[in-house]
Amino acid sequence: MPSGDISLAARNHGKARSRNPLVSRKILILGNLLRRAAAARYRRLLRLAGVEWGLVAHLGLGAPQTLNQIAWGMGLEKAQLSRTVSKLVRRGLVTKQTNPQNNREVLISLTREGWRHHLAIQAAGEAANDQLLAELSRKDLIVFVDQLEYLTLRARDLLRAEQATTRRAPIRAKK
Repeated sequence: MPSGDISLAARNHGKARSRNPLVSRKILILGNLLRRAAAARYRRLLRLAGVEWGLVAHLGLGAPQTLNQIAWGMGLEKAQLSRTVSKLVRRGLVTKQTNPQNNREVLISLTREGWRHHLAIQAAGEAANDQLLAELSRKDLIVFVDQLEYLTLRARDLLRAEQATTRRAPIRAKK
């Protein structure tokens, strides 16, 4: 079946199934496409993997940060980020130091080379962003960004609820 037919069949199936589109799935697909394009871009430009460039970009927006702050801000698991931080320390892109106000916490910051990477990520990201949003009017863009921020807050609420349910739910043994 040609790809156009698959898309048409998928669209028709979605319409027949529900009056409300499954927005979360559409956002996941969009996110996956954007993530893959960004991963290819930053692998080509900076030899950084997905979580690595994301961490450098995140720290460039406000550092130093603890691992918990980074995990919350990026919406990722601490364990995955911990491994990424270690890799980036070895590459000389980030530093770790004990928080002088709480010696049980580690503060993570960009090095000078990390800042250079952040600036390259920012410039390339802005160019991709401009291309992605080129057809939207200023008014539509403002509405769209407000809706994205709202949906992000709602998604954080969904995640908290799922995590709370998972902690309370008994684990069933396989037979």
